[in-house]
Amino acid sequence: MIIEEADTKPSSRRIAARVLVLLALIALNGSSALAAPPEAKRRIIPVTISKGQNYTISGVKEGAAPRLKVVNNPNALVMQNAPGRIELVGADAGSCNINVTLATGEKVTYVVTVKADAPPQGSLVPGAAPTAIP
Repeated sequence: MIIEEADTKPSSRRIAARVLVLLALIALNGSSALAAPPEAKRRIIPVTISKGQNYTISGVKEGAAPRLKVVNNPNALVMQNAPGRIELVGADAGSCNINVTLATGEKVTYVVTVKADAPPQGSLVPGAAPTAIP
């Protein structure tokens, strides 16, 4: 069943109603964002280790996966998760940020810097094969 209207132009009342609904939706969305408490600033813990040295982050909340963000050289750090702790081993010069939730519920960021006497050795991409000997 199709009902045809005589006037197809939107009336000023319809436009005003649509604008009013749109403004109400914007106000509701903005007020819910304002009502949420701001996230507390993470405590930053700087850690400096040498190439080949290990470091243990203990007191980690079980079940909460740490987030690793590479700042410089993705091959700089080897990270292994264990229940209640994280084991780190410096592999090459570089730095990473690790976001962790402790068992107390506190959220912290470990800024890990790995020092090495020599410059980074580069990527782990395999090189080209040597030419064949005739």
